[in-house]
Amino acid sequence: MAIRVLGFIVLSLIVLGFSGGVAIGQNPSPAFWELRPERVDAMLLPVPRDNDGRLVRLREFFSDLHCTRALMQEQAILKHGKNLICVLPGKRAEQVLVIARYDHRSRGYEGAEGWSEAVMLPILYNALRAQDREYTFVFAEVLGRAGEQAFVKGLGKKSQPLTKAMVVVDLLGLGAPWFYAPPSTSLTAKGRERRTMIKGLTADAVFTVRLQRIPTPRYTPQAIIDNTLLFEADKIPSILIYSDFDYKSIPAGAFRQNFEFLAYYLCRIDSQMAMETVPASAGANPF
Repeated sequence: MAIRVLGFIVLSLIVLGFSGGVAIGQNPSPAFWELRPERVDAMLLPVPRDNDGRLVRLREFFSDLHCTRALMQEQAILKHGKNLICVLPGKRAEQVLVIARYDHRSRGYEGAEGWSEAVMLPILYNALRAQDREYTFVFAEVLGRAGEQAFVKGLGKKSQPLTKAMVVVDLLGLGAPWFYAPPSTSLTAKGRERRTMIKGLTADAVFTVRLQRIPTPRYTPQAIIDNTLLFEADKIPSILIYSDFDYKSIPAGAFRQNFEFLAYYLCRIDSQMAMETVPASAGANPF
């Protein structure tokens, strides 16, 4: 059965019992797996009440969607809990980080409890398996501020592979997808290189927005501008993907639209960064 994706040619494909489709974009043609809606709904609901329950569910989701034990790791956070990390190997050791918080948060918006963005990560992990990737993708579910700090601190280790870019997801499934790139004002050589990389991440987001005909939001929520992870990892070229929402209602199909945006966007930055000639230090470990 064919699955319709806005702006894409979609083929149905069933492999070894996998239920889903593969979406193929324009030239260059990024492809990604898409789960059936009923399976996504079963992942989103019911929402686990506590963080331990969320971690158990997320571990199951990643495992079910082909993140093996060899590719999955848990990062202990002293006196707090654990971060969950799954690696999707690419042709290059350089990494693209995709990060969400999974802890329960109540921020005054209906549905904004920190679960939708956490569930999105294993779905995106599976999506990107449809093609060999240029870069290694690291999907990190982090537990609160302590988890953010522990994860970013781990990036500074000498044994850590080079970090190319970071995509943070927050407040998903509430409306049409949009993006926010933090300003980079550093005048150093590395600062200028980071600014160039952020411009590239932003240009690819603009391309994806236009492809999917997403309207420009009225404003950027303060919760997005103040996203703590962007400040924790201020030396890494970063962009944040979120939902443009209002306080009245959540449009039907918002989570799927967010997925389609993110899956295509991640495929695009993977191919675009590989084609661009960037100074070696731009993708180097910035810590």
